[in-house]
Amino acid sequence: IFAGETNIGKSIFLANIAVNICEQDKTVLLVSLEMPEMIYARRVSSDVTKIPMNELHMRTDELREQLNVYKQNNSNSKLLIKEFPPSTITCNHLKAFIKKIVDQGVKLDMIVIDYVNLLRSTYNGNSYERIKDNTEQLRALSYVFKCPIVTATQLNRSGYDEVNPG
Repeated sequence: IFAGETNIGKSIFLANIAVNICEQDKTVLLVSLEMPEMIYARRVSSDVTKIPMNELHMRTDELREQLNVYKQNNSNSKLLIKEFPPSTITCNHLKAFIKKIVDQGVKLDMIVIDYVNLLRSTYNGNSYERIKDNTEQLRALSYVFKCPIVTATQLNRSGYDEVNPG
């Protein structure tokens, strides 16, 4: 779990982790609870091809060519991107979704969740307790699916610049 304040780049960081794992010919599931799938796909395409995001639509031939080269060089890599609206799925919903993917024969090497604060909790405590409960459930899912789960959490104002933000 990575922690950061608002607009520090947690989603960019998580996307970079997903790309770096894919570059090792691995399969990554990236679950976004904040950003549309297409935005993530554009970010990843820009990261892989080094074409700036705002130029992707003008350089489609180059984009297609570079992605084909990437695919040839990383023939076993897969990045699955799935978006869910914020606070609509619990860890159990996520487990059922991942199970469907695994049951289709996909071996996941890593799961990236952007980000844990936006999972709906079944626990009715304060925000700290809800996030703690979800992180514990995500950790349990890493054992169920035998792969690491990487996520981020957003610090509140009182957590900024603290050695131990709580």
